[in-house]
Amino acid sequence: MKKTSPWAWIGSLYFIEGLPNAVVASSSVAFYKSMGMSNQAVAMLTGAMYLPWALKGLWGPLVDSFSTKRRWILFCAAVFSACFVGLCGAVLCSDFVGLSAAIFWILAVASATFDIAADGFYMLSLDSRGQSFFVGIRNGFYRVAVLYGQGAMVLIAGWGEHFLGSLSMGWALAFSSAALISILALIQFTIILPTPHGDSPRRDSRFKDVLSNIYVAFLEFAGKKDILTMLAFIMLYRFSESQLVKMAQPFMLDPRDCGGLGLSLSTVGVIYGTVSPVLLLTGGILGGFWVARVGLKKALMPMCLAMNLPNALYAYMAIFQPQQLWEISLLIGFEQFGYGFGFSGYMVYLMIASRGNMQTSTYAICTSFMALALAIPSMLSGYVQKFLGSYENFFIWVFICTIPSIFATWLVLPRLKED
Repeated sequence: MKKTSPWAWIGSLYFIEGLPNAVVASSSVAFYKSMGMSNQAVAMLTGAMYLPWALKGLWGPLVDSFSTKRRWILFCAAVFSACFVGLCGAVLCSDFVGLSAAIFWILAVASATFDIAADGFYMLSLDSRGQSFFVGIRNGFYRVAVLYGQGAMVLIAGWGEHFLGSLSMGWALAFSSAALISILALIQFTIILPTPHGDSPRRDSRFKDVLSNIYVAFLEFAGKKDILTMLAFIMLYRFSESQLVKMAQPFMLDPRDCGGLGLSLSTVGVIYGTVSPVLLLTGGILGGFWVARVGLKKALMPMCLAMNLPNALYAYMAIFQPQQLWEISLLIGFEQFGYGFGFSGYMVYLMIASRGNMQTSTYAICTSFMALALAIPSMLSGYVQKFLGSYENFFIWVFICTIPSIFATWLVLPRLKED
């Protein structure tokens, strides 16, 4: 049995879990938008790329049955490295849309598989109190990875365009940075990841047994008490944010006469790469500590409000179009702090909801519904923004969409049971 302190591996594990998600869900938005695609095409293409996370519950029992979670983590990290290297070449080709989209899809499938293995590994390595204690840290590092995709990679692409004279070369440089990080993480994981008790292949690992496990996992999930309330919460908690996330970067990149903020690619990278990650990580850590201290039942509603109400700041920016970089950075940083704080409670709820005989598979099903709840509104967000006619109207609509999130949280609280 190889044992390692959780402090040594949780941060890097969840940063690498978040990195491909960041590239597929966030960097791809800035990439395609900067290369001239419309908001509608960007939202539909990049929103559809999120579907592997929505479908991962179908192959969760496969990860649960074959090999170990640790080996799955190492395999997927190797695939990440190969995909990032592939993206470096794809952006330089004339048919960059088709090639990059294909690689993004492979990266998404590998990332969804990594999620299953890493989350199962996390739950096997820690007891329930440890899971609650570290949830803010893991979510914080995950979101820092997302901000790396939204911020640092966009900034690198902007710098590359400025110094190399080519936007394509700038993006190749940005994807190269992700490849280097993935390769270094693969080396670290090989050396430092523990081998927790229970991380072993299931005895029933034949193909027909795996199919049976899929059936049993969905049956266990569907048979949970108050399943409809649980699904309503999972699907609606991020309803507002799922629409905001796809239009936030186009809003910042579009010129002011089109209702945007008229920022450059590198400036957007600076905003998401300076104050925002610090505040997001702080919010995530504080959220995890608070849940561990007072319990989820007391913490969940304030966390829901902290996550959803700051979305109104985007409506403010769309209406008044602030010009000072410090003001824009502060507003987005405040929203990111609230998101990090509120998202911690959501993840603790999913871990509580997935408890049972097939915890890893059930958790994968829960997070599949979470991804589906994110994918569908985000795919349609570009068309909603076009239909409403302006960013101002769109972000007001996004704020109105916080109401279902708050209602679903209120609905689930009386039924919430903790250890």
